[in-house]
Amino acid sequence: MKTIWNQLVAVITFFKNHRLKEQYRKPFRLMAIGLLLILLFTLVYPPISNFYRHLTQAKGYGKIKVDWYRDLNPVHLKYAKANGIKPYKKNKDFHNEVHLLVKNDQLVRVNNTRNYTVKRLTHSHPYLTPDAVDLLDDLGKRFRKKLKQNELGSYAYQVSSLLRTEESQKGLSRSNRNASPNTSHLYGTTFDIAYNNVVKKPLPWMKVEVADARVIKLLSEAIGELRSEGRCVVVTEKHETCFHITVVP
Repeated sequence: MKTIWNQLVAVITFFKNHRLKEQYRKPFRLMAIGLLLILLFTLVYPPISNFYRHLTQAKGYGKIKVDWYRDLNPVHLKYAKANGIKPYKKNKDFHNEVHLLVKNDQLVRVNNTRNYTVKRLTHSHPYLTPDAVDLLDDLGKRFRKKLKQNELGSYAYQVSSLLRTEESQKGLSRSNRNASPNTSHLYGTTFDIAYNNVVKKPLPWMKVEVADARVIKLLSEAIGELRSEGRCVVVTEKHETCFHITVVP
């Protein structure tokens, strides 16, 4: 940086002491401006780069401890079958009819909100029943309230799985031997929330995955409160590091 500055000063001094011909003045100005821009870049880029790297680098804060909820699969299926849609066998059939399900208020598309984000889905589709979406939104509001009370800033939890077809469930079973072929995800009443990390928003347009034990514990508590109020049934899945949640209308 010092070398560049010295070079710039030397060039300016030289041309200041030697009168330039008209045809050389414009190239000189362009060269001087270029050197000045290079100097400014070398001064400004390192601190900005370090600051951005600090914001976006995934971090861990404390050992993650969540509540272990034990509402097992038969309980989830009981509520799913009573309140969900009819399961689809093929992804193609579901895609052909999902617009009708949405139009008839049987399903709602789930999109990112300020309180939660939908992870990249490989074995499920971003749809839930209206009651399940209401539960997801209410959980988000409760989670945000807890964050504010504890002065922990802006975070969002991650939805890792939603509605599945029998075809997508079979695909998941090939990569996860713990995946049951008879799952409440088939009915659109169930969603999974990851607890291995959450999304931090240091700036409005920036999202960073962090393993913040304090925040995840608050998320776990909010889920437990809704469960205690009879709004949902929950099982904490260790292998998939998620809360498996089915709405109870």
